[in-house]
Order: sequence, then C-alpha cells, then structure tokens
Amino acid sequence: MKAFTVIDEPIPKWSYFSLAVNVFDATVAVVFAAISTFHGISLLDISITTEAGVYCIVLIYKFLILTCTQLDKEHYHCFLRVLREDFRYVCAEGAKYRKRFFENQLETWKVSLCSVIFTFGIAVGMGSFALVSLIFYLMTRTPGDGSQRPLLVPFWFFDLDFGKTPVYEIALNFSNFCFLTYAYNYVFMIQTQVVWVRQIATKADLVIWAIQDLLQDIHPATNEEEKVHYAELIKYRMREIVSQHHSMYTLMEAYAGVYKKLLMFEQKLCGPVVCLTAYCTAEKLDEGEFNAILLLLCGATVTLVFIPCYLCTFLGLKVKSISDACWNISFWNAGREIRPYLVLIMQRSLRPLPLQAPGFEEISIQTFSTKMTNAYSLFNMLRQTSI
Repeated sequence: MKAFTVIDEPIPKWSYFSLAVNVFDATVAVVFAAISTFHGISLLDISITTEAGVYCIVLIYKFLILTCTQLDKEHYHCFLRVLREDFRYVCAEGAKYRKRFFENQLETWKVSLCSVIFTFGIAVGMGSFALVSLIFYLMTRTPGDGSQRPLLVPFWFFDLDFGKTPVYEIALNFSNFCFLTYAYNYVFMIQTQVVWVRQIATKADLVIWAIQDLLQDIHPATNEEEKVHYAELIKYRMREIVSQHHSMYTLMEAYAGVYKKLLMFEQKLCGPVVCLTAYCTAEKLDEGEFNAILLLLCGATVTLVFIPCYLCTFLGLKVKSISDACWNISFWNAGREIRPYLVLIMQRSLRPLPLQAPGFEEISIQTFSTKMTNAYSLFNMLRQTSI
C-alpha cells in the first residue's frame, strides 16, 4: 500500500518513484501494443491482430487499476481504519470472539499468500517460456535460414527491425520488465481484494456471533425488576450488533467504490480475452508453432477472473446468513423492543451487494460460467470461419 501511495500514514518518497515507473511502463507498453494491433489490422493478419490486441486490452486494465487506486484513496483509508477498529474490538469488548476471529485472519493470510504466489508465478512462467523459446531457437537455427529470434510480444514500429542487436535485446528485456511490473501491480490489486472481502466476511461473522449470544442468559421475566434488567442487557447487546452491522456495510461500500469499476471491466472483457488467446494459440498450432505464453495467459485470465467471482459469491452468501442467524434465535423470549431491529437487519442483509450497474450482471460464479460459455462459443465460431 505504501508502494501505491494509498497508506493513511506519511508516504515515503520512494513510493512516488514506484508509481511513476508503473505509469511510464504501462504507457509505453500500451502505445507499442496499439501500434502493433493496427499494423496487424492493416495487413489483415488475424494472428498478429489478436495477439497484440489481447496485450493491449490487458495493459489498458493495468491503467484502470492504477487510476482507480489513485482516485479512491479515501476508500483505502476507510478499509485500514475499520481493520484497526476490528482488531481493537476483538482485543477488548469482543474478547470472547478473539480465537475465532484470528482463525479467520489466518485463513485470510493463507488465501492471500496463494494468490500472490500464483500471480507472480504467471509472470515468471512467461519469462521462462521466453527463455526456453530462445534456447530452442539457438539449438535449431542454421546460419542463413532467415529466421528471427523470438519475442514475447509481437512488437512492430514502422521500419525498426526488432530482430537485430541491440533492438532485440532492448525489446526482450522491456517485455520481461512489463510482465514483472504487471504482476507486481496485479498482486497488489488481487491481494488487497482478497483481504478486503475476507474482512467484510469476518465482520459478518462478528455480527452473527453477537446475534447468537444476544439472548444468552435471557429468560422470561418473572417480575418488573428482572424485566428492566433484561431489557437493558438486550439493549446494550443490540447496540453492539447494530454498530458492527453498520460498520460492515461501510466497509462494503468502500470496497464497491474501488473495485466495482474493475469488476465490470473484467466482466465485459474477460470473455474476449480468453477467446482471442485460445484462438491465437490454436492458429499457431495449425502452423506448427506452440505459443506457450498465450496459453499461459489464457489460463491465468480464467483463474484470476474466477477468484473475484468466487469471492463475491462467498460474500453474498455470508451476508445473507445474518438473516438466518436472526431467525434462529429464540426472539420470543425477549420483549418487543428488539423485534424491529431484527427485522431491519434481516431486510438489509437480504439486499444484493452494491456491485451492480445498469447493463451489467451481478458478480458471481454463475455469471463467470456464462461468460466462459460465451467465450467458448465465440472461439468455435472463429475456428469454423475462414478469415
């Protein structure tokens, strides 16, 4: 968070340099990818057009991530503030929930670590495939056969020959640097998203645990003194529940403020990216060439789009389970004063997540399945069409 200047503490000077490098790298890469895409269109070369077009879409997404990060810093500050409040709560008033709370945090750490390893593994894999293809080229080439050394990205820039030294070395190192910085940028985005969603789910658990304990040691009153005592105790517990429930929705609104635009972008373009990478890989195989980098990018796109869809589905079910917790307590043993609060909490919990926009579907595993089915249908159509 320091590297992307969204920490709510004094930001170190090196953070601005890191951000500037990310922006410069993305700008240069998008320009080259766009030029290569238009070059492929002018030549009516579907292979170059699809491959360069995929990289152009992916790099534009990096721009969108950087833009949302910088324009929505107050939401990140809200996330950090609520995170600290939750830790203080389980160490003080909610000490009886401490063990279960930190079990959730440990699971969050494991999931976050897996997402980081996978995302960086994609970048390392692309660089490794580029190195392997270069070694294979050096082992199989013969002098004067007219072949060129392979590049990760189909660069084209007018009369510049990317197969000659030192242009080739510059382009190869720049490609590797682009993949590493993209992975660095995406790791921040996906890891923060995992922690954010898991923290909202943990707050939902805190609300559920508090609701389950709401009527603990509460019995039908036998006299006026007991009735007053039980009413004050319920009122105190209900105040904590409503406070935690409100804090959960504050955190959820902050999450939607940052990630809704990114999730909508993924929803619209994940299908075309998967389709084009698969199509270009199949076309290369027909020509006797195996493009492992595009195949890896296709698999990475499917996985990295599935993760937020799964997280949002998990979050939606977790929030709705608050309503079930309200129904499962023995509310008939308490007075009428808590019933309006329970009804309000149940109705609020049954509302959809604030991750919807006109013209878009909800973010869920079902939507992900639909998009992948559409991508496969489009892939089959392109393969059966002579272009």
